[in-house]
Amino acid sequence: MAVIQKDTRIDLRIEGSQKDFLVYAASLKNMKLSAFVLNSAIKEAEVLVASKTQFTLPEAKWKAFSAALDRPARDNAKLKKLFNTANIFHG
Repeated sequence: MAVIQKDTRIDLRIEGSQKDFLVYAASLKNMKLSAFVLNSAIKEAEVLVASKTQFTLPEAKWKAFSAALDRPARDNAKLKKLFNTANIFHG
C-alpha cells in the first residue's frame, strides 16, 4: 500500500478547553487529534458541498424534470440573434 505524503499544513488557534474537548473526542475513536479534526472537517465539507450540488425529487417530479431535459429546445429567435452578435469573446 502506497503512503501518501502530506505536505500542507493548517494551523488553528483555539481555546485550551476546545482543544481538550477535541482530544477527548479523538480518544473515544482511538484517533490522533490531527486525524480526528481532519476526518471531521472533511465529513462536514462533503455534507455541505453535496447539499449545494445535489438534489432529490419524488419520482413523479423526477420524471417530469427528466422529460423536460430530454425535450428538444424551442426555437428562440432572440436567443439565436444574441449568439450570432459580435461580443467581447468573439470579436
